[in-house]
Amino acid sequence: MSIEVRKITKTFGSFVALNDVSLHVASGELVALLGPSGSGKTTLLRIIAGLEETDAGSGPILFHDEDVAGIDVRDRRVGFVFQHYALFRHMTVFENVAFGLRVRPRRVRPSRAAIREKVQQLLKLVQMDFMADRYPSQLSGGQRQRVALARALAVEPKVLLLDEPFGALDAKVRRELRRWLRRLHEEIQVTIVFVTHDQDEALELADRVVVMNQGKVEQIGSPDEVFHEPASEFVVNFLGHVNVFQGRLESGRLHFSGLTMDAPPRHGGSGAVRVFVRPHDWMVETRANGAPSLKATVCQINAAGPHARLRLITEYGEWIDVDMSHDRYHELALYTGAAVFLVPRDIKLFLDGSNGFAAYQAAREQMQRDARHLSPAGP
Repeated sequence: MSIEVRKITKTFGSFVALNDVSLHVASGELVALLGPSGSGKTTLLRIIAGLEETDAGSGPILFHDEDVAGIDVRDRRVGFVFQHYALFRHMTVFENVAFGLRVRPRRVRPSRAAIREKVQQLLKLVQMDFMADRYPSQLSGGQRQRVALARALAVEPKVLLLDEPFGALDAKVRRELRRWLRRLHEEIQVTIVFVTHDQDEALELADRVVVMNQGKVEQIGSPDEVFHEPASEFVVNFLGHVNVFQGRLESGRLHFSGLTMDAPPRHGGSGAVRVFVRPHDWMVETRANGAPSLKATVCQINAAGPHARLRLITEYGEWIDVDMSHDRYHELALYTGAAVFLVPRDIKLFLDGSNGFAAYQAAREQMQRDARHLSPAGP
């Protein structure tokens, strides 16, 4: 079932949650709505579900080319899964999954035998069939989320909408459930739209990523496209850590932090720019090799984890973060105080004076404030 929204606007008083947003999701596609708090992603999801109405003058909401804007949420055949599960605590796992089938009008309600068979199939699908008689309080967070997904699938939705489905879980469980959900999607091929502020989650799970900021869509593309070809400062900043420099373009040459090099393709002309280099996009050498490079001193080393992470300072007092393989780290025999030369392998440029970086900084500060107030969901 395909989904399309055209020129959607939604305001809450003076706050503009969505500003002229358009989006098309192909049938069977898995799409992530990615952005910080307040970017409009959950509002867009709720509008697709029918839980919120758009402002007057907004365009249509189409399910498989049929306008569903005037159709009640109960008739849209949408499965909705919330971050905090919303399971009925007094019901067993089996009863929770069966609930949506049992409350259907009598004329379309399956028989008891059909309901039992359907629920058993779904519990097996989500690998929870052995816990059918347990109550939510007896389950882990990841198990409860699987039950919530089974309950949403029980009514055979045309579309499955997930609002921060793994946000209340610890990092290891989130990774496991991401892999599990991807396998589930490949098996059932239902159209899925999910909201997240976790960049890794969006890049690992989605067929396409919709990056949102301040009620607008910044970029839509495959995970590779949005990460490697960001359309704005906000996108390059939001999708992982990045080193930022002030620079200048002059006749196809780029100058920043004492380094001069050819500007990347499609960046001619002159003017002030901001330069972005991700930590893994530096080549580190212990002596100059003739390539344009920055001279820096190693100040901190963290070799725990999949990469060795270095914190360096340039001769101009700029801090730089670098990630490298352990093999390369040991080959160079680096130590605190070592002098090195940094060669950028890939850089992104954006004209100075845009508000993308300011928007990113504001979004990150809001995320940090939100994180301080988050608490795990109860059973």
